[in-house]
Amino acid sequence: MPRRSRPTYGSLNNDGYALMASKGFQLRNLFLGRDHGRVARSGIWLLAGVVFLLAGVSPAHGWFWRSDMKNQPSIRPQEAPRPLPPNSISRQGKEPRMDRVEAGKRLRNPIEPNADAVESGKKLYGIYCALCHGAEGKGGGPVAGKFVPPPDLTLDVFRNRPDGFLYQTVTDGGPLMPAQGDALQSRERWEIVIYLRRLQGAEK
Repeated sequence: MPRRSRPTYGSLNNDGYALMASKGFQLRNLFLGRDHGRVARSGIWLLAGVVFLLAGVSPAHGWFWRSDMKNQPSIRPQEAPRPLPPNSISRQGKEPRMDRVEAGKRLRNPIEPNADAVESGKKLYGIYCALCHGAEGKGGGPVAGKFVPPPDLTLDVFRNRPDGFLYQTVTDGGPLMPAQGDALQSRERWEIVIYLRRLQGAEK
């Protein structure tokens, strides 16, 4: 029996099957022809590369199944410290709660106003107070212009306040002043009061 010749694109064979040289036919042969294995392998590698990139490059906050240092119970900047557990007392003891007026009547400065206390108070004042109240206590600190201007602490109204009132103000803050009780130990707050008295013109 004579061997039938291989049909060519755009021709009709003896059995009457049309081989159409169209885009659809070419696309079909691309995937189902003899290059099918090579094309399939290329697609698999392409898919694997996409999966690898998605797994390796995570979003800014990480994938939901990841655990990193961003998600932890640490204190954020400007965030209030965590409260003490119920029925617990700090190692420094627990100060009784009172308002500034009551503190002015009940509290007395237990720190002797010597040179060391003044120097320590000056250093602490420069860190925690001078940014708003200024180096001289007159309210001209470097950040004072960005908020409601703080008062002049050398005025008579503050000079005549008792030490306990000033101490409790440093501890709990004022109407616009943040509290520093969590940042400063009791002795350090009293040393700030001692230095503030020097700024107010107390005896050197």
